[in-house]
Amino acid sequence: MNTRPTSQETRDDERFLSEADLAEIERPDTEIVIPRAGDPINEAFRKVGATIAVSSLLIVWVLLLVAVVLRYATGSSMDFATELPAYLYPWIIAGGVIVAMALGGHIAVDFVLTRLGPRGAQGTQVGIWVFSGTLFAVITVLSLSLVEPLLAQITPILGWPRFGSFAAFMLMAACLAVQSFARAWSFARGRTDDVTADAVGAKEEVYGV
Repeated sequence: MNTRPTSQETRDDERFLSEADLAEIERPDTEIVIPRAGDPINEAFRKVGATIAVSSLLIVWVLLLVAVVLRYATGSSMDFATELPAYLYPWIIAGGVIVAMALGGHIAVDFVLTRLGPRGAQGTQVGIWVFSGTLFAVITVLSLSLVEPLLAQITPILGWPRFGSFAAFMLMAACLAVQSFARAWSFARGRTDDVTADAVGAKEEVYGV
């Protein structure tokens, strides 16, 4: 009796992706790769941070493009094209940091947490995020003392107060404080919103690794 597997059986054995996995992979990228935050507050801040970063980046990109075209086409230049990008760079960074915080894209050392029980790890996470939120709140309050002197300082070309750039740092610190407290509340309620770990696990499951 011939017990050798047929070619169809061989192909079925070699297939490690299910039909559902294949359908998921064939979906548009916008439905797969756009991550979401683990709680409504961080999701809202993710959208705010993304809007700030992308808008600032587009303004800088268009401005530099126009400046280069004018330089090579007419030999003229725009003086403010050298100052406005530097004015907006802090906003690009602040927006990116807010998004990273919302998605859990921060540096974390889990050596201690992995050796604690579920309750111990939960309590430790709550304590860490409460401490982080308090620290960012203190930084936000301390930065208020710099508002008045920075409003008095004017940029040489645009004539804008330097507070416009520093405001990005203040907004970032305030957002990180709220985001940290929101994450502490999520852990206190027993929700683990480790977006990075969830994303890695989903990727491994899809590709059969």
